[in-house]
Amino acid sequence: MFFKRQYSIDSFLASLNHWQKVNLYTVLMLGQNNISYREAKRQAIVSDDEKLSFLLRKSLNSPDPKM
Repeated sequence: MFFKRQYSIDSFLASLNHWQKVNLYTVLMLGQNNISYREAKRQAIVSDDEKLSFLLRKSLNSPDPKM
């Protein structure tokens, strides 16, 4: 079951284009951290897919995603 769920997240992220990934990363960063939009966007542009995957999993699986 874990493998299927992991694959679903990975396949979802693989289906996004670059700017969709940047926007998703930006929204996740804003929701989980106390940073500005500009800083979240800057981090999103230089980030990799592994970090985006981590942020998405954290948001989906945490009972309190904003820590």
